[in-house]
Amino acid sequence: MALRIGIREGIRTITRNNSLFLLSLLVTSISLFLLSLFVLVTVNLYYAVKILDEKIEIIAFLDDHANVQRLMRNIRKINGVTDVIFVSSEQALKDLQNELKETEAVLNVFEKNPLPASLRIKLERSFRNRRGLTEISNKIMLLQGVKETIYGGELVDQLKKITNIISAFDIGLLIIIIFSVIFVIFQTIKLTIFARSTEIEIMRLVGASNSFIAIPFTFEGVVQGALGGIIAFILIAITTHITTSIISVVYFPKLYFFIGSIIFGAFFGIIGSSVAIRKFLK
Repeated sequence: MALRIGIREGIRTITRNNSLFLLSLLVTSISLFLLSLFVLVTVNLYYAVKILDEKIEIIAFLDDHANVQRLMRNIRKINGVTDVIFVSSEQALKDLQNELKETEAVLNVFEKNPLPASLRIKLERSFRNRRGLTEISNKIMLLQGVKETIYGGELVDQLKKITNIISAFDIGLLIIIIFSVIFVIFQTIKLTIFARSTEIEIMRLVGASNSFIAIPFTFEGVVQGALGGIIAFILIAITTHITTSIISVVYFPKLYFFIGSIIFGAFFGIIGSSVAIRKFLK
């Protein structure tokens, strides 16, 4: 009963102070849009790092008379190896030609194919670091038929360091943005509370509990946050659509962003309104 009355009062407050609510909604939407934009950039950075991490592998160059099948069987037995792919010298030359289309004439100076056959060794995630790469590479070099291995251990370490820096920066910035969104909702709900301060005092005098008084403002905070989340999602969808015309690939899981925008918007609305009403009722 109290909840139903509180929600009805919340709807009445929104409709009666619609200009203030719309202004608050606009500010909340912009704040949530900035948060969504930050999350989108972060997701795409991690997505790019994940793709790069999956491409970390060892290339083993083979002798002309290497027993390829036996080598592949032996390498697959090494701890940390998930897959071994054979690349013939002809395929290697073809791949190089595709990558160097503009300078393809340079390859014509060779009378015969200069590229040896090789094996691409895929690794488990825990071995995609300098130590794991070195360990597996040393074991591969002991096998007969392997001429040389390359894996770029230093570049892998640099990639891991960059990932850690991005993670620390993201967490710090995310906390700042979240508190900014909560603060905006807190301030806008506080304005509504002050506008109804006389009415609230009358309710307290006639014996209304603090929880009953808080329901309309909490409901307003939820509505403001949820609607702000929906508007923020629309804005981020438009931004992504425009960005894809410039950058061919943007990872944007729409369903997760839509649900997340509503849930987090409503959650921040509850926190902001609860803090505001608690401060007033003290």
